[in-house]
Amino acid sequence: MKAVLLTCLALCISPVFAQTDPVSQVDPFIGTQTSSQQDNGNTVPGATRPFGMLYWSPDPANGEFYRYETPVTRGFSLMHLSGPGCGVYGDVPIFPMLGLPAQSPSTYPIPYQAGFKHSDEVAQPGYYSVKLDSGVAIEIAAAERSGIARISYPAGADTHTILLDLSRNLTRVTDAHIELAGARVTGSVNSGGFCGLNNRYRVYFAAETEEAPQSSGTYNELRYNTGGKSASGPRTGGYLSFAPSTRTVHLKVALSFVSVANAEANLAKEIPGWDLDAIRTQARNAWSDVLSHAVVKGGTTDQRKTFYTAVYHSLLHPTIFNDVNGDYIGFDGIVHNAKGRNQYANYSGWDIYRSQVQLITMLLPKVGSDIAQSLVADAEQGGGLPIWPVANDESSCMVGDPSDGILSSIYAFGGRDFDTKAALKAMIRGAEDPNAHVRLYPERPRLDEFLAKGYIATSEPSHGAASVTLEDENADFAISQFAKALGENAIADKYLARSAEWRKLFDPETKYIRPRGTDGNFVPNFKIDSEEGFVEGNSAQYTWMIPYDLKNLVAAVGGPEAASTRLDGYFSHNFGANGVHSGPYFYIANEPSFGNPWTYNWTGKPWRTQEVVRKTLNDLFIPTPDGEPGNDDLGATSSWVVFAQLGFYPEIPGIGGFAINSPVFPDVTLKLGDHPLHIVSPGAPDKLYVQSVAVDGKAVRNLWLDWDAVKSAAKIEFKLSAVPNRGAVEAPPSFSPAGVQ
Repeated sequence: MKAVLLTCLALCISPVFAQTDPVSQVDPFIGTQTSSQQDNGNTVPGATRPFGMLYWSPDPANGEFYRYETPVTRGFSLMHLSGPGCGVYGDVPIFPMLGLPAQSPSTYPIPYQAGFKHSDEVAQPGYYSVKLDSGVAIEIAAAERSGIARISYPAGADTHTILLDLSRNLTRVTDAHIELAGARVTGSVNSGGFCGLNNRYRVYFAAETEEAPQSSGTYNELRYNTGGKSASGPRTGGYLSFAPSTRTVHLKVALSFVSVANAEANLAKEIPGWDLDAIRTQARNAWSDVLSHAVVKGGTTDQRKTFYTAVYHSLLHPTIFNDVNGDYIGFDGIVHNAKGRNQYANYSGWDIYRSQVQLITMLLPKVGSDIAQSLVADAEQGGGLPIWPVANDESSCMVGDPSDGILSSIYAFGGRDFDTKAALKAMIRGAEDPNAHVRLYPERPRLDEFLAKGYIATSEPSHGAASVTLEDENADFAISQFAKALGENAIADKYLARSAEWRKLFDPETKYIRPRGTDGNFVPNFKIDSEEGFVEGNSAQYTWMIPYDLKNLVAAVGGPEAASTRLDGYFSHNFGANGVHSGPYFYIANEPSFGNPWTYNWTGKPWRTQEVVRKTLNDLFIPTPDGEPGNDDLGATSSWVVFAQLGFYPEIPGIGGFAINSPVFPDVTLKLGDHPLHIVSPGAPDKLYVQSVAVDGKAVRNLWLDWDAVKSAAKIEFKLSAVPNRGAVEAPPSFSPAGVQ
C-alpha cells in the first residue's frame, strides 16, 4: 500500500504544480515503441540516476531493446545505453520467478521469461516497477552505481526464486563467474562486441538480499548444481530461493568495472540500508536538481512533456565510470583514480558532438569539464581520442574524429576545468599522425590520403569516403577554434585552412558534394540520393553539413535564392518519414541533418527556419511511446528537441553560440551552472515568427546568440508575430581562411 500511495503522489499531481515540477512531466516510455516512421528510438524505461553507471531495466525476451509493443521480459539487467543503433550491456539479468529452475536458461530460455501489462507498469526518473503475468511484482530504485529492488510474490505453495542469469546479455557473453555465500552473490561478466565490433569489457557485481534464502545453486549449459557455491564459463548463472512464506524479498546490487571488492564498496556507500522508498526519493531529488536547470512555463501539456523527457534523455549519458573511491579501469587496462572528479564512459561520439555536449555543458559545466578530461585520459591511456568508446575500450562505430568537436564545444560553452594543453596535443596527433590508434582502431582511417589530397577517395571497400572527409574537416575546424581560444594562432590558422578543403568535393557543375574516385575524378553516374560514398545518407543531406562555412556554401550553391529554393525542395517530403534515409530529403532521425533547418538563416529567409523546425517538432516528436522518429543515440536526438523548443540551436560545433528559430514556450528559466537566465517570448507557441530578439535590452541583428553575451545575461526577449518578418537581415557568422571565398 505504501508503494501504491507513493506512486499516486508522484503521478496524481495538480496541474498547477505539474507546470513547475519537471520530474512529474518526464515519460521514460517515449521512444520505446516503433514509430510511425518505422524506426526506433531504442530508449530504455528503467531506473537510473543522471549519468548513472547502473541502469536497471527490463530486457526483451528476444532482441536487443525493450519494445513497448512486445511486453515480454527475460529479466531486469543492470546496465543499458538508451537509444543506440545497436544493443550492448544488458548484463546480469535478474528474473524473479515462482518455483525452482529445472533447466539451464542458456539452453532452454523460454521458461524463464514473463509477459506483463502496461497498466501494471510504472516508469519515472530513478524508479521502475511492474507486475508480471506470473503475479510476481518488482520495484526498482536507482543510486549512481547501485540499486535496490523490492520483489513481491503472490500467495501460494510455490518456492520464490531470484534467477541471476550471467549467460545472456545484449551482445554475447564470452566469460562469466558467480559466487554464492548465503544471501550474498558476487561475480563478473566479460563481454563486448558492440555493433559486431572488437571492443571488450569486464564488469563486476555484488548483490545481497535482506531475507535469508532457503536454498541456492549454480548452473551452466549442461546442468544445475543444487547447493553449488561457484561456477565459471560463458553459460553460467545462479539462483536464490525462498520459502513460500517469504512474500517479499529485498535485493540490492552494485556494479564496478574494477573489482568485486569495489562493487561491494559502492553498495555499502550508496545503499547501506534496505529502504527502497528512501532511495527512490533520493533518485527523484537528483533528477529534480538537474532537470530544474531548464524550467519552462506555458505551452501545451504535450509540449512540456516532450521537453522535459528530452532533457531527461539528454542527461543519461555519457555515464559515470569510476567507483566511489575514484578508481576506474583505463584504456590501458590499468586501474587509475579520478581524484576528485568523475571519469565518464560510453560516448556516442558521431552523434553527441553536434548538440548534446553543448547542452550538458551550458547547464552543468562541471559535468562538461569532467567529460572532457575523461576523453583526455582515454587518449593518454589508449593511444588516441576515442570515436565511440564502450566502457574502457574503443568500438570505432561510425566515422570521423568526433572527440575534437566534443572537446572544442565543451570549452566554448564554459567547461574549462580540464587539461587543455593535453587535449590540444591529442587532437593534433590524431589529425597529423596516420599511425595514431585508439586501441585496435585508427583514429582517422586513411589519414595519409586525406593529408595528401585534401579528401578521401571513394573505393571498394569504402565506408563513406565523402562523409569521412566532411567529418574530418568539421573536426579540423573544431581544432582551429580550440587552438585559437588557447592563443595558438598558427595552429588555428593551419586547421582553419584544412577545414576549407570541403571545396575539393564540391562539384561546381551539379553544385553538390560529390565523391571522387581513386583517379581523382568525380564519381560517374552521380545521383543526389545515392548513398555511394556516404554514411547513412546521401549528397542531398551531406552537402549542407558544412555548418562553419555556410556563407560560402550558400554562395557555391548559387546564392541565397538558389539555396533557399533547394532547401524548400529538401524539406518538402514528410521530413524523412517511412524509416529511410535514402531519399534526397531532410532526415531528422540522422545526425548529419540536425543543423539543416537553420541554414535558411544564412539565405536571408529565417522565417523558413522557424516553420521547418516547428513542423518537425509537431509532426515527429510526440509524448507517446512511438513519439521519436529514430534512434535517440544516447541523448543526441533529444538534445536537438530541447534546443528546437527553446528557440536556438548550437549550429556550429566548436563555436559558443546559437542560430535562432522561434521558442515554443513563453517563459523559460535556464540555470547556466549557477547563473539564472530568463527567456521570455510572449505569444508562444501560437505566434510562430520572430520579429526581433534582444539580450538584456540590446538588439540581436544577425540571427545569432553569442555565448559570451548569453552566459552572463539576465534576460533574452523574443518578440513574436503571427506573420513572418521578411525584412532584410544580417546572416550569422561564417568561418573560412583569409582570402578564401
